[in-house]
Amino acid sequence: MAFLEELATAQSPEASGAVFVKWLRTDWRTMYSELRAAKPILQIPSLTLVTRATDVLDILAQPSLFSVNANRLPMDEAVGPFMLARDETELNWEEKGLMQAVLRWEDLPTVRALAADTARKALEAADGTLDAVPEIARAVPLRIVQRIFGFDAPDEQLLAWSFATQHGMFRNLPFNKQVLADCQAAGREMREWLWQFLSRDWSAASLQGNDAVTRLMSMSRSTSALLPPERVITNVCGLLIGTIETMSAAIIQATDQFIAHPDWLAAARATDSVEATDAFDAHIFEALRFSPVTTFQFRTVEVDRTLAAGTEYATPVKAGTLLAVATGSAMFDAALMPNPDKFDATRPPNSYLHFGLGHHECLGRHISRVAVPEAVRQILRQPGVRRVAGTEGQLDFAGGPFPEHLRIAWDTSVSTEMCS
Repeated sequence: MAFLEELATAQSPEASGAVFVKWLRTDWRTMYSELRAAKPILQIPSLTLVTRATDVLDILAQPSLFSVNANRLPMDEAVGPFMLARDETELNWEEKGLMQAVLRWEDLPTVRALAADTARKALEAADGTLDAVPEIARAVPLRIVQRIFGFDAPDEQLLAWSFATQHGMFRNLPFNKQVLADCQAAGREMREWLWQFLSRDWSAASLQGNDAVTRLMSMSRSTSALLPPERVITNVCGLLIGTIETMSAAIIQATDQFIAHPDWLAAARATDSVEATDAFDAHIFEALRFSPVTTFQFRTVEVDRTLAAGTEYATPVKAGTLLAVATGSAMFDAALMPNPDKFDATRPPNSYLHFGLGHHECLGRHISRVAVPEAVRQILRQPGVRRVAGTEGQLDFAGGPFPEHLRIAWDTSVSTEMCS
């Protein structure tokens, strides 16, 4: 049964939403392909789904008309008023600039080296098999948060806070009150820990370290920065929320795609070079197109509007309408990606929508662009890398919003240099 055919059998708003979520989790590419052809803008009771690339790009490029205000509910109670939910405001203008200043390009070689070292040590200690999600995919961004950002809380606390806040702020579909409550509780606990952690440095005569948190605290001491301590706390929380689960999903979902496609794996290995990484990295982001971290972004319509005006499928929407802007669908639209079903690592890097677009593009995208492919590279270098037999070798979300398990194996009798 096709998606639209099954949707037509739904007898209630809840049933319509359930059909959408089911297809989203089991066969999103087929669903989006059908919608692009037959119903490019689909209105169901809970949201309006936008699937063609031209319309997706149009919406993402207009943050005043199509806002991220829906994120304020989970964010504000958890971490305080957050600039990421306030596009084109004074708060966003000032604090986004400060956060870009503390996430420096000069850190990127250190980020890549840390990702390589973390993944390599896990592989060397594993003796031929491991669960790549906890041992590599989550471990790499965890170390980045602790050592590059300077948010040095214990592993278990960081992972718990990251999971609860990312789930509640961005993955709470269908909406669950307990998920929201857990998100807000995690945010409050995180802020309380940070106040204690950072209070010692605020009172110190000089600040030690060259991490993002220390840089941000140094700025907060300047009268020209206008960044009081509570704003430092909120933005440090944002570093964690936006890093661990998203980067973990990207690492493991790209790995899963290469294991599933030996020809892609061979092509990526053929470009692996210590001196130049761009060609190899391109293979990773092309693989992610087939299994993106998320296939849509929420936006709220701020004024009555007609979507896709001038087309045969133009659709009026009222202010307050929640949109699911399907970036995953757009990356399989021939209008954006010629020959979209083909794996092609030569596509222009800026044609991908993995990090969003425009004003609300991911703040830490440059860090992810080096850390994600480097972690995957260490896995793919293992000779004979493969999934283990049975269910343990399948990518497992464990009923939740993020990948939890993928057990892989490789041949320990062969040197990794032979696969480089």
